[in-house]
Amino acid sequence: MKKYFLFFIFSALLSTPAEASEPSVEAYASSKEWLAIVHYQPTFFGGYEGTIESEHFYVSKEGRTNPQAELQETIAMFKSGDVSRMCYFPARFELLKKNGFLEGVNLPRCQLYENFYKELSPSSVTLLFTDAYMNNPSSLFGHTLFRIDSKEKGTELLAHAVNYGAFVDEENTNPIAYAFMGLTGGYEGGFTIKPYYDIINDYNNIENRDIWEYQLNLTPQEINLFTAHLWELGHSRAGYVFLSKNCSYLLMEVLDAVNPQLNLASEFPVHTIPLDTVRVVYSKDGLIKSFTHRPSRQSKIQKQYTKMTEKQKEAFIDLIKENNMALENLDEQEKAGVLDTAYQYVQYESATKKIEREDYREQSFKILKEKNNLKEKVVWEEDEIEIDPLQAHKSMRAVVSAGVRNGEGFQEIMYRPAYHSLTDNNEGYLRGAEINFLNVSARHYDRQNKYVLNDLEMLGLKSLAPMNSMFKHFSYNMKFSIDRVMRPEDEKEGYVFASKLGVGATYELWQNMYVFSMLNGYFAYGGIINQNQYAGVGPSVGAFYDLGKVRFLGEAESMLATSKFANRFRYNAEVALSLTTNLTVSANYLFYDNYGHDVDESKFSIRYHF
Repeated sequence: MKKYFLFFIFSALLSTPAEASEPSVEAYASSKEWLAIVHYQPTFFGGYEGTIESEHFYVSKEGRTNPQAELQETIAMFKSGDVSRMCYFPARFELLKKNGFLEGVNLPRCQLYENFYKELSPSSVTLLFTDAYMNNPSSLFGHTLFRIDSKEKGTELLAHAVNYGAFVDEENTNPIAYAFMGLTGGYEGGFTIKPYYDIINDYNNIENRDIWEYQLNLTPQEINLFTAHLWELGHSRAGYVFLSKNCSYLLMEVLDAVNPQLNLASEFPVHTIPLDTVRVVYSKDGLIKSFTHRPSRQSKIQKQYTKMTEKQKEAFIDLIKENNMALENLDEQEKAGVLDTAYQYVQYESATKKIEREDYREQSFKILKEKNNLKEKVVWEEDEIEIDPLQAHKSMRAVVSAGVRNGEGFQEIMYRPAYHSLTDNNEGYLRGAEINFLNVSARHYDRQNKYVLNDLEMLGLKSLAPMNSMFKHFSYNMKFSIDRVMRPEDEKEGYVFASKLGVGATYELWQNMYVFSMLNGYFAYGGIINQNQYAGVGPSVGAFYDLGKVRFLGEAESMLATSKFANRFRYNAEVALSLTTNLTVSANYLFYDNYGHDVDESKFSIRYHF
């Protein structure tokens, strides 16, 4: 027995190193590392398909759907010495070299890639999250992008921001066409790189969006691979779908390519919410090194304004509206506070192109001159962060309800994959912004003992951005749904496709107490309607009050339509109480006044976010 054992050991020692370590193409083709670097995702019917759609991203003609063929052709391409193609794939070369597929093969000098790497000079990578932009419906979900920091640049402002977005001809695209194309995948998406100060100007200063910066804990090798992979992606395109393959999803695939063990993209098989991707990244142990908050200029101005005395506020408004520099009845420190805030306000007006450059120069020079004449300098206290996205409720929501409609009891279940309603817990969210996507509800009525689809809200948006002396934001609402409605003549029920678009104004009476008014346009289509369709117009008024754990919402709405079927008054009231971040109870009252065939409904609900 000992003799056979020694023979086995001797045979093993005589085996050549090449035979012992020869890598398996078949095995590596199905590895996480290879699947991630080429952006393969499993398909519903089995197999894989690459997220990237550009043909030149794949070396093999079958490359998008055949990982093994792509691997074999890629190895052959590198061994052939085809410099023109090899320089497109520095990240793949690095991985294949590390895994033993390219022994004796070196990547040739690629001048363009070397220039690209030198310009970035990467030392760290930061994941950025911007909160909602209330004046643009497509931006209410927020946005994510990367920042590549460089020790050589010396400041974050000179770092490079890496953004994935849709390529859109903004001058020739109206908002409705943009929404339709974005929802249906009509746009191509790709990566762009620009200086970080441009991002700050666009998001922080013009769109008034706070930026959250999460520095990633990547090794030097991972940072190099990250940069090499960006070079590969920079020449490619992928389909852009607003609710799934969007700005955030492709970022998750990029991080998976750097570290396949993260499996970030697999967390988003159906839809991708930017805030959810930040949560998932944050949940990975050790992946986040540190984070900082960069408030928008508007946020800073509003914060400073709230800290002023009444005399300061009056002097500040008089200065920015009437250019009155007198600042009467204020001591030096109070004047310093007014002038400091006014200077930031003039900068904001210039960034948003609300004043001409000459006016900006003149006003800012006068303010700075007055500031320099003061002996006292203002020092604003550091504020606690009010909005922490990571403390927000989860995006999906399930609701169970019980209620009474015109004297008949009912039970209701509701499911919404995304995202946030006004009366949901607002901690971590931008107050006054609402997005409901694919919000579906079904009911059982007791007396009739029947089950019905109550409604399907395909997309509902509402933005209540308060107007004040400094900022003139408009408010709007938008809704596209399939509703179950009753025909007044015979009380027969059926379904209609309904849409509503409205615009108006919101005012903050006191802290977190909003009143709003809008003018709405309506259109509906369905067989239950006389002439199968109607159009309408009408005003609505409402109030929203957020006390933290408790929220109140009330709204009254009137519609005058082309069909008597739709002429009505509608009243809605709601109160919601948060028991935890993700658990809320609420009570609703709804009344329709519709030519004597009224609807009177009350219900109690339990909401759970997950």
